[in-house]
Amino acid sequence: MNSLDGAAPVVGGRVLSVADDGRVLVEGRRPEAGDGVARAIARLVVDDVAADAPERGIAVDQTNTSVIVDDRLVVKLVGRWAAADRAGDLLERLEAAGSGDVARLHGRVGWRHPLLGDGTLAIVTEYLPGAEDGWTWAVDDVVDALRGARDPDWPALLGTRVARIHDVLGADAVPAGPDAAAARRARADAALAGAAAATEGSTGVRLRNRHAALERGIRSLDNTAPGLEFPIHGDLHVGQVLASPDAAAPGGRRYTVIDFDGDPQLDAADRERADAAARDVAHLLVSLDLVAAVAQKRLRRADPAAWAWADRARRDLLYAYRTELTRTELFDSALLPGFEAEQLAAELHYADRFLPAWRYAPDAAITHRYPSTNDHPEDPWTPPPFEPTSA
Repeated sequence: MNSLDGAAPVVGGRVLSVADDGRVLVEGRRPEAGDGVARAIARLVVDDVAADAPERGIAVDQTNTSVIVDDRLVVKLVGRWAAADRAGDLLERLEAAGSGDVARLHGRVGWRHPLLGDGTLAIVTEYLPGAEDGWTWAVDDVVDALRGARDPDWPALLGTRVARIHDVLGADAVPAGPDAAAARRARADAALAGAAAATEGSTGVRLRNRHAALERGIRSLDNTAPGLEFPIHGDLHVGQVLASPDAAAPGGRRYTVIDFDGDPQLDAADRERADAAARDVAHLLVSLDLVAAVAQKRLRRADPAAWAWADRARRDLLYAYRTELTRTELFDSALLPGFEAEQLAAELHYADRFLPAWRYAPDAAITHRYPSTNDHPEDPWTPPPFEPTSA
């Protein structure tokens, strides 16, 4: 790994620094495409990058800054000190194992800071032309299926890929502590409490009517074994899977898992902790329900066929995962009900805090998956209006 040294190293003619709050800055500002830093970093890792190679940004909101260099590399520059250490470590392990389930890692650049120690400044991976994340390609496929096309086969393909990733990352799994069940229950309880306190309106009524059912799912964590833990993906959903054109791949698509930074809703210490494989699986299963909700928004109607698709997709993904997983001791399906309930509550709480327009999706999944006590009069869930994005 190449490394920079000092409190203010110069890269591509620009001075880097770390602010008091941990932000990594270029000339006092957030790094961006066109400032030359990503290109200079790419040249440290890949020998044949030209001094005038083009840079262009990836136009999505993100904690870090990703820049496409020379139309063949993605340079991810950390937004905060040490934010990419975890991802760098995991990607190096997957690259060493020859994994084709993640983007090829070309290398990473470290930073030896006199006060902060060693940290990862940037990760350089292959660029996948034409790639879309799952909130686009997966929803498109499900909308097509609801209009009469055959079910897509990618749920099983994703299950297979995640199993292979877990087999690599779980090679050094360790027994969870004796307090694992209590810690998992406490985390899930906090997620549900946060959602219940924040959620209002018709969504809040539906949540209150299903609070007892969600609580039952979470309570099931009390009776689970500690099991094994290892550094999992931690924030796995269809949006973390890119689909890119590939004539050699089944169906002409390559599926690539990205962003191994961990759950952004957790603090840095919690993101670094090992966890159970079932958490990744539960998050991915929940995201299939969320895809079904988004598809209904796109179709401008509530459609039971979307939930029927989600049931089939969940079954296919889980079957493929369990069939492919070599280290079967890593996965405990008894954890799924508690982890799924927690994740749906966390999605709802996240939406209420940061992205209210997303509230309808976890609301839909909770309303569909959990029985109501009917304690409070409620309106049926319906998707919000869909407005096509302007070109």
